[in-house]
Amino acid sequence: MTFTTNIFLIGLLPWFLCLFKWAGNKKFTLKIILLFFANSLFYVWGGVGAFIFICGYSILVWMFSFIIKNTRNKYILAVIIIFTITPLLFVKYTNFVISNLNSILGTVISNKTIVVPIGISFYTFQAVSLIADVHKGKVSNTPGLMKVYLYLTFFPTVSSGPIIRYNEFESGLVYGANSTDYVVSIERIIIGLAKKILIADKIAILSDYYFDGVAAGNIYSCAGLWIGSIACALQIYFDFSGYSDMAIGIGQLLGFDIKENFNKPYLARSISDFWKRWHISLTQWFKDYVYIPLGGNRCAMKRHILNMLIVWLITGIWHGADWSFIIWGLGYFLLLTAEKYIPFMKNIGKTVFGHIYALFFINLLWVPFRADNSMTAADYILGMFGGGTGPLESKAVAFLPFLIIAVLLCLPWNTWFEKEKQSRFFNVIRGLFILAIFVLSLCASVNSSYAPFIYGNF
Repeated sequence: MTFTTNIFLIGLLPWFLCLFKWAGNKKFTLKIILLFFANSLFYVWGGVGAFIFICGYSILVWMFSFIIKNTRNKYILAVIIIFTITPLLFVKYTNFVISNLNSILGTVISNKTIVVPIGISFYTFQAVSLIADVHKGKVSNTPGLMKVYLYLTFFPTVSSGPIIRYNEFESGLVYGANSTDYVVSIERIIIGLAKKILIADKIAILSDYYFDGVAAGNIYSCAGLWIGSIACALQIYFDFSGYSDMAIGIGQLLGFDIKENFNKPYLARSISDFWKRWHISLTQWFKDYVYIPLGGNRCAMKRHILNMLIVWLITGIWHGADWSFIIWGLGYFLLLTAEKYIPFMKNIGKTVFGHIYALFFINLLWVPFRADNSMTAADYILGMFGGGTGPLESKAVAFLPFLIIAVLLCLPWNTWFEKEKQSRFFNVIRGLFILAIFVLSLCASVNSSYAPFIYGNF
């Protein structure tokens, strides 16, 4: 089940929110039962096998947290972390390893049919953070099995994040949000839905046209390939930030304060600035549970570079089982290392050129991220830098006005909106606009084919 289906938006979510709000005012146990039912239904909808898997995995993580709480041994912690991430490694990377062994050794091992449970990358990271926080003493009491299950399967965030910490989840479960503006939360859900349905899914048509065409061996113009890569960059942003908006809005209505996951990333003036704005929960997770334990930047230059290399290799591998994702991760490693240690790059974010530089490389690195494989990515990039031929494709010309609008929507309009929010006329217009895009989004979702959120694949 996804957030964009009418059965979720109309048939389930409003009624569950009403029940959950009523239960929260009556009895805590009933609130737990309702959330358990909602999380389980959301998961069972995606497959009974995935549901059985997450139930077993939750029991395993609960047992691990209990063991760690009572031992606090770093060697036992290391073994437990390995066991915790093993299911993710098996289901996502078995066929990747088999394919590379066949290529290197000339073997003919056949690929295995493995169903990847929805959200396994995200809830594995949450499981690791829970176990590590128990070890550090950041979790005061050993979590009960029910709370572990609810945390790992929390339906607003389970398939695509944001990655939340156990203490944040438990606080919302027990005490509720610090404050909840229901109108703002509902608007957040509608805006996220519109980002996905009205923008990302429409731009995807142009992005798929070029990337799928290159994969099929077609030749396109240089300008067209650049426009296709920009379409890809916009699609990924509006798709993923749209999901995050909906997750945060739904979480707020349930009484959970979920931290922001995006902060106008395409306004970044450097690559390091971009990663402070993009997928913030993932960046913070790697910082807290990989980068700092490795030594962070409080070490010699060579060790620091090695730490960064390890983090970005893991980041690339986490996103997908193909060399193209590793190339994507290594690309960011090289750029971030350059910004850290090459003198003229250190202050690049303070110049106007910094914004151009950041957008150029961010856009370029989305190519291996989006491409089916490293060969397709290489062909696409070669085409962008002179390998393409012919005039600009008519499809790109037809989409140009839509792309310009999408680019303009990346600007910080919320700053202006904040200044105007005291205006009654502005609030009326804003309300009518929100209502209009909600109706349009619902109509578009009925008339369009199923298009899952991009990060649901990770």
